[in-house]
Amino acid sequence: MLVSIIGGAGRMGSWFAKYFLNRGYDVAIFDVRADRAEHVARSIGARVYRSSVEAAGEADILLIATPIDVTPKVICEVARWMRRNSILIEISSLKSKVMPVLRDVSKMDIRALSIHPLFGSGAQGMAGEKIALIPVNDPASEEELARRVFPEANIITVDLDTHDRVMALTLSLTHFVNIIFASIVGEEDVRLLKHLGGTTFSLQLIVSEAVMSEDPSLYASIQMTNEHTVGYIDKFLSFALELRDIIESRDVEGFIHFYRKVLEAISKDEDFGAAYGRMYRALKAI
Repeated sequence: MLVSIIGGAGRMGSWFAKYFLNRGYDVAIFDVRADRAEHVARSIGARVYRSSVEAAGEADILLIATPIDVTPKVICEVARWMRRNSILIEISSLKSKVMPVLRDVSKMDIRALSIHPLFGSGAQGMAGEKIALIPVNDPASEEELARRVFPEANIITVDLDTHDRVMALTLSLTHFVNIIFASIVGEEDVRLLKHLGGTTFSLQLIVSEAVMSEDPSLYASIQMTNEHTVGYIDKFLSFALELRDIIESRDVEGFIHFYRKVLEAISKDEDFGAAYGRMYRALKAI
């Protein structure tokens, strides 16, 4: 079975190329960065296509791993060249723009899957990793297909609106906080901070530096394509300013009240009690 990957020279595209190769599939990649595609293909043992049309026309499974803002356009361009009953999988981290296109594609006797790998290209394998499945038409049959293609993964089915709203918190807001944190730390003596910083700072720095190692154009798309992002950033800034004012006014009772209100809300997490121990174990593992 042939898996073609458009965007196969990127981090996630090449990750999935290696995943399918390890599972015994024939794999070929296409990328607009032809030199990069040649290099990736040689390093992993895949073939290279010279055009996206060629990649689409021969594929049993066509995986789209292009930037968020061009994914709908790419799907429109290649779908008409795909064979009947072949499988089209797209992996973008936001779904509102791509879903109408996928619903049109599914009318062409193509099995469309919209997934979001909830892991990065540093993952060592698929076992135990989470994949969000956002149904295009038929949740049951699409979940069955996803489990067949990715049998080791933990498939989590979620509707489009819930997915994109949650991503505004777990991706957009998280990136926003860490970019700002890194911008402040970057103006200081980082070596000194690392020597003097405790456990909490050390973990936060690791997360921030990891965020800053990613592709800025990808993060810009995540921030600016999600309609829920600005609302959560506004809420974050509102809470930050409220706490800032409490601190500036030396309002100890106000601080304790703010803290306890947050504690009451976050402690509803069933894993909250083990958080402190997990933090130390995580740092020790690193």
